[in-house]
Amino acid sequence: AHDLQNPLGLVIGFAEALEEDHATMPDEELGRYLHTIARNVRKASSIVSELFLLAEVSQMEVQAGPLDMASIVAEAQQRLAHIIEEYQAEIIVPETWPVALGYGPWVEGVWANYLSNAIKYGGQPPRVELGATTQADGMVRFWVCDNGHGLTPEEQASLFTPFTRLDWARTGGHGLGLSIVRRIVEKLGGQVGIESEVGQGSVFSFTLPGVVT
Repeated sequence: AHDLQNPLGLVIGFAEALEEDHATMPDEELGRYLHTIARNVRKASSIVSELFLLAEVSQMEVQAGPLDMASIVAEAQQRLAHIIEEYQAEIIVPETWPVALGYGPWVEGVWANYLSNAIKYGGQPPRVELGATTQADGMVRFWVCDNGHGLTPEEQASLFTPFTRLDWARTGGHGLGLSIVRRIVEKLGGQVGIESEVGQGSVFSFTLPGVVT
């Protein structure tokens, strides 16, 4: 409720100001108000989508199958097109992906959360690199590397728990995403991970069972 109240409160405030003053408002200020409304509506919509996903992951049993990871990552990038454009982020993806088992819509949600965080907490401009490696145990490790400030051990310890915010003032973000990522990945038989050092950026990862050939 708190996470939804913030963006919706801003939408109401700016919409009421437009209702009263739009006739005399300069075009530049009008554009700024509309941009703020659109940005906060997207934020509220994202929170609602994550709540639906959390409910689905908690209640639904799915059949894992081979994943077309290139298509899944492309869909996640398309979902985040407005953020990528706003932050002028550079996204680097490999030419090929190892095949892993999972459920496509959920795995797309994992990538979207990792990418969104990498962009918001990344450098200026953000440079985000994606990749994957097949491990000796047959699991495939997928990862997202950013050029951000990096995280302290204390901050790393608090990740993947509901409603953890690292930097509310800078990103206006909310803390549901990584906790949902953890639930998804563990339900699909994998694990989440974080490697980070202050001043060196962060690598967020998740594993999924590989396809035995």
